[in-house]
Amino acid sequence: MSGLLPDSLRGRWYNSPAFNPDDPWAGFAPHRTAVVLVDLINWQAHPDGFSSRTASGDYKTTRCADVVVPALSRVLPAARTAGAAIVHSRLASRAADYADIVPALREYVRAAGALEGRWAAEPLDGLHEPGDLLVTKSGSGAFGSSDLDQVLRNLGVRTVLYAGVVTDRCVLLTAAGGFDLGYEQYLLTDCTAATTAADQASAERLVSGYLARPATAAEAAGAFETS
Repeated sequence: MSGLLPDSLRGRWYNSPAFNPDDPWAGFAPHRTAVVLVDLINWQAHPDGFSSRTASGDYKTTRCADVVVPALSRVLPAARTAGAAIVHSRLASRAADYADIVPALREYVRAAGALEGRWAAEPLDGLHEPGDLLVTKSGSGAFGSSDLDQVLRNLGVRTVLYAGVVTDRCVLLTAAGGFDLGYEQYLLTDCTAATTAADQASAERLVSGYLARPATAAEAAGAFETS
């Protein structure tokens, strides 16, 4: 990576003021960090949820059960212990007629019954604990369709680690929004799921190009435990 960067960019890549191509966690400060879980909620990622009944849902929900949730079972406790914020960003409606959802997604969210307060909109079992924060988004990217940026800035967060679904859609667009807002970012590759293995690989390549530095759950947990 360092050989691809001009000298003028090497100090700020991935919005990191301490970017070091040889040390992915240089300057990492857990108390100024949030783990943002994008749409790891029942209708999107549970085997009994609406998404699992669509043509593209099987790979995603299976990966969530077999890879994502087990990986997060190490990251989240380490993050909480280190003083990081855990934020659940959920595509769901606050309006009974779903009028607050962006038009392209409205009927999809309606079909899922994803209303605030219903099972469909709740985080997957085992991911949420008291003290975690919830934000409700009305579109794909969490920064553009929820108060996520305000919540993070109120907490003094400057670094965001992303987990969630769908990697090449809502996770990608959230990471793109966060990049333009100046957050230092990491993509937890084994804590994300797309609808196919090929889409997962493509999304990881796109996001890690410059939006967010790729990392595994084990690497992130280790950074929380040693910083």
